[in-house]
Amino acid sequence: MELLRLVDQSLWANLRWVEFVYSPPDPEARPRELLAHIMVGEQVWFARIDDEPSTTTTFSLLSRAELVQGFQENTVTYRRLIGSRLDDVIDFRRASGEKYHASVRDVLYHLFTHGYHHRGQLAAHYARNSAKYPNTDHINFLMVNRL
Repeated sequence: MELLRLVDQSLWANLRWVEFVYSPPDPEARPRELLAHIMVGEQVWFARIDDEPSTTTTFSLLSRAELVQGFQENTVTYRRLIGSRLDDVIDFRRASGEKYHASVRDVLYHLFTHGYHHRGQLAAHYARNSAKYPNTDHINFLMVNRL
Protein backbone atom coordinates (compact mmCIF):
# COMPACT_ATOMS: atom_id res chain seq x y z
CA MET A 1 0.00 0.00 0.00
CA GLU A 2 1.40 3.41 -1.00
CA LEU A 3 0.73 4.93 2.42
CA LEU A 4 3.01 2.41 4.12
CA ARG A 5 5.85 3.46 1.83
CA LEU A 6 5.21 7.08 2.80
CA VAL A 7 5.39 6.07 6.46
CA ASP A 8 8.73 4.38 5.84
CA GLN A 9 10.07 7.35 3.89
CA SER A 10 8.93 9.85 6.52
CA LEU A 11 10.57 7.91 9.34
CA TRP A 12 13.77 7.57 7.32
CA ALA A 13 13.79 11.28 6.46
CA ASN A 14 12.99 12.44 9.98
CA LEU A 15 15.71 10.26 11.51
CA ARG A 16 18.27 11.47 8.97
CA TRP A 17 17.42 15.06 9.89
CA VAL A 18 17.60 14.32 13.62
CA GLU A 19 21.08 12.85 13.20
CA PHE A 20 22.19 15.78 11.04
CA VAL A 21 20.86 18.48 13.38
CA TYR A 22 22.20 16.82 16.54
CA SER A 23 25.64 15.67 15.25
CA PRO A 24 27.06 18.01 16.47
CA PRO A 25 24.11 19.95 17.83
CA ASP A 26 23.21 22.98 15.76
CA PRO A 27 23.66 26.03 18.00
CA GLU A 28 20.52 27.59 16.50
CA ALA A 29 17.22 26.50 18.04
CA ARG A 30 15.13 26.72 14.87
CA PRO A 31 16.13 23.33 13.38
CA ARG A 32 15.37 21.57 16.68
CA GLU A 33 12.06 23.45 16.93
CA LEU A 34 11.07 22.28 13.44
CA LEU A 35 11.85 18.65 14.23
CA ALA A 36 9.87 18.80 17.46
CA HIS A 37 7.02 20.49 15.61
CA ILE A 38 6.84 17.66 13.06
CA MET A 39 6.89 14.93 15.71
CA VAL A 40 4.55 16.55 18.23
CA GLY A 41 2.21 17.73 15.47
CA GLU A 42 1.74 14.11 14.43
CA GLN A 43 0.94 13.17 18.03
CA VAL A 44 -1.63 15.96 18.31
CA TRP A 45 -3.41 14.67 15.20
CA PHE A 46 -3.24 11.07 16.41
CA ALA A 47 -4.91 12.16 19.65
CA ARG A 48 -7.65 13.87 17.63
CA ILE A 49 -8.17 10.71 15.58
CA ASP A 50 -8.40 8.58 18.73
CA ASP A 51 -10.75 11.16 20.28
CA GLU A 52 -8.36 11.80 23.14
CA PRO A 53 -7.83 15.28 24.51
CA SER A 54 -4.45 16.65 23.57
CA THR A 55 -2.45 18.19 26.37
CA THR A 56 0.22 19.47 24.02
CA THR A 57 -0.12 23.03 22.85
CA THR A 58 3.54 24.00 22.66
CA PHE A 59 6.47 22.55 20.79
CA SER A 60 9.45 22.69 23.14
CA LEU A 61 12.94 21.62 22.23
CA LEU A 62 13.47 17.90 22.58
CA SER A 63 16.59 15.78 22.88
CA ARG A 64 17.83 13.55 20.09
CA ALA A 65 16.64 10.48 22.02
CA GLU A 66 13.16 11.97 22.59
CA LEU A 67 12.80 12.75 18.89
CA VAL A 68 13.99 9.32 17.76
CA GLN A 69 11.64 7.60 20.20
CA GLY A 70 8.74 9.88 19.26
CA PHE A 71 9.18 9.35 15.52
CA GLN A 72 9.44 5.58 16.00
CA GLU A 73 6.30 5.53 18.16
CA ASN A 74 4.49 7.67 15.60
CA THR A 75 5.39 5.12 12.91
CA VAL A 76 3.62 2.42 14.92
CA THR A 77 0.55 4.66 15.17
CA TYR A 78 0.62 5.42 11.43
CA ARG A 79 0.68 1.68 10.69
CA ARG A 80 -2.20 1.00 13.10
CA LEU A 81 -4.33 3.72 11.54
CA ILE A 82 -3.55 2.61 7.99
CA GLY A 83 -4.49 -0.94 8.90
CA SER A 84 -7.82 -0.13 10.48
CA ARG A 85 -9.10 3.44 10.29
CA LEU A 86 -8.45 5.02 6.87
CA ASP A 87 -12.09 5.54 5.96
CA ASP A 88 -13.19 6.75 9.39
CA VAL A 89 -14.25 10.40 9.52
CA ILE A 90 -13.28 12.45 12.52
CA ASP A 91 -14.64 15.74 13.79
CA PHE A 92 -12.12 18.13 15.24
CA ARG A 93 -11.52 21.68 16.28
CA ARG A 94 -8.45 23.44 14.91
CA ALA A 95 -6.27 25.57 17.14
CA SER A 96 -8.15 28.58 15.70
CA GLY A 97 -11.39 27.15 17.13
CA GLU A 98 -12.84 26.30 13.71
CA LYS A 99 -14.79 23.03 13.62
CA TYR A 100 -14.20 20.66 10.75
CA HIS A 101 -14.15 17.00 9.78
CA ALA A 102 -11.88 14.83 7.64
CA SER A 103 -11.19 11.20 6.89
CA VAL A 104 -8.27 9.60 8.66
CA ARG A 105 -6.76 9.03 5.20
CA ASP A 106 -6.82 12.78 4.52
CA VAL A 107 -5.35 13.56 7.94
CA LEU A 108 -2.46 11.18 7.22
CA TYR A 109 -1.86 12.83 3.85
CA HIS A 110 -1.86 16.17 5.67
CA LEU A 111 0.75 14.87 8.10
CA PHE A 112 3.00 13.59 5.32
CA THR A 113 2.89 16.92 3.46
CA HIS A 114 3.36 18.78 6.76
CA GLY A 115 6.57 16.82 7.33
CA TYR A 116 7.78 17.48 3.77
CA HIS A 117 7.12 21.19 4.23
CA HIS A 118 9.11 21.48 7.43
CA ARG A 119 11.97 19.30 6.19
CA GLY A 120 12.09 21.72 3.25
CA GLN A 121 12.42 24.55 5.75
CA LEU A 122 15.31 22.67 7.34
CA ALA A 123 16.97 22.29 3.93
CA ALA A 124 16.53 26.01 3.23
CA HIS A 125 17.99 26.88 6.64
CA TYR A 126 21.17 24.93 5.91
CA ALA A 127 21.37 25.94 2.24
CA ARG A 128 21.61 29.59 3.32
CA ASN A 129 24.84 28.64 5.11
CA SER A 130 26.09 26.48 2.22
CA ALA A 131 25.97 23.39 4.44
CA LYS A 132 25.73 19.94 2.88
CA TYR A 133 22.46 18.68 4.36
CA PRO A 134 20.77 15.29 3.92
CA ASN A 135 18.81 14.60 0.76
CA THR A 136 15.54 13.15 2.06
CA ASP A 137 13.56 13.34 -1.18
CA HIS A 138 11.31 10.37 -1.88
CA ILE A 139 13.33 9.30 -4.94
CA ASN A 140 16.52 9.39 -2.89
CA PHE A 141 14.81 7.24 -0.25
CA LEU A 142 13.98 4.70 -2.95
CA MET A 143 17.52 4.75 -4.36
CA VAL A 144 19.28 4.51 -0.98
CA ASN A 145 17.02 1.67 0.14
CA ARG A 146 17.10 -0.05 -3.29
CA LEU A 147 13.30 -0.09 -3.54
